[in-house]
Amino acid sequence: MAEPITLVVVGCRFGRRIAEDLSGGEHEVRLAGVCDLDQDLAKAIAAQYHVPVYPDLASVLADDDVAAVGLFTGPAGRADLIASIVAAGKHVLTTKPFALDPAEAATALEAASSAGRVLHLNSPAPVVSADLRQIENWRAEFDLGAPVAARAETWANYRESADGSWYDDPLRCPVAPVLRLGVYLINDLVRIFGPAETVAVQANRLRTGRPTSDNAQLALTFANGALGTVFASFCIDDGHVYPDALVLNFERGTIRRSTRRDPNKPLHAPRTELTLTRSGQEQARLTVPEISGRYEWDAFARAVRGATLPTPTDVLLGGVAVLEAMARAERSGHSERVRRIRGIP
Repeated sequence: MAEPITLVVVGCRFGRRIAEDLSGGEHEVRLAGVCDLDQDLAKAIAAQYHVPVYPDLASVLADDDVAAVGLFTGPAGRADLIASIVAAGKHVLTTKPFALDPAEAATALEAASSAGRVLHLNSPAPVVSADLRQIENWRAEFDLGAPVAARAETWANYRESADGSWYDDPLRCPVAPVLRLGVYLINDLVRIFGPAETVAVQANRLRTGRPTSDNAQLALTFANGALGTVFASFCIDDGHVYPDALVLNFERGTIRRSTRRDPNKPLHAPRTELTLTRSGQEQARLTVPEISGRYEWDAFARAVRGATLPTPTDVLLGGVAVLEAMARAERSGHSERVRRIRGIP
């Protein structure tokens, strides 16, 4: 087996989950250090996983033994950070939401491509997950026809307080439950239905201590005429966490995705069931081993070693374009058009 790819986590607030993920099994990527402006937090995580603390990003980029950076800071300014990382010869694995500005997202992709460096995300991931792959297979096998509508939903039981982070800022964290939880579902719908044309927002705050919304719904129209909704909430305590459920209606059938996670280990592999209904009867049922949104560490390692596994530009930019329009819709209170950008037909 080849030597693991060495990766330093930058941004430990969420990055602590990444450190746990990397330490929880055999991966082709090895945690090689951590870096955060909060040095106490970084030191605590470094001590837990027996890795060094880097005082700043510049020291990470100056270390020739570091092959990659796991960038887990907020989306604001991410494009500039990616440009500096790939210019230093490092590969990048980062997280959703990738950006709130499609132009900045396109700039980051171009910077990585020009530098010949890998840029992967967990959503949209470079490799189509088993659930989305099976949905596409069923669409063709059962001749389901054109997409008609989609309903997507996810929730968790958050009891957060304001802490001055970007999560508290409506400009940096618009329609917070959808941006933080529902973005996976947005990317899934863009991958399945194609680019969106318009979005509208319903959002309010029921119980969390943050000034941003905690209960929200996004309505979408797609270029092919299909309609969609994405509901996300931090206010539901029903024993389920991050269900990431989907109902996909086509002209001649309906596909449902139902996901159950261990509430004590919500980031671990869930149990995901797909069902297909056509002609008034259930035609197929299947349990799949994975769902979209996972960090594909081995795929990232293969790409660093030379495999061609690019981030899907149309899905990534299409999803970011939805987020940008969503932010405008929250501010205006009206339906907003999704702006056409480079890389989207």
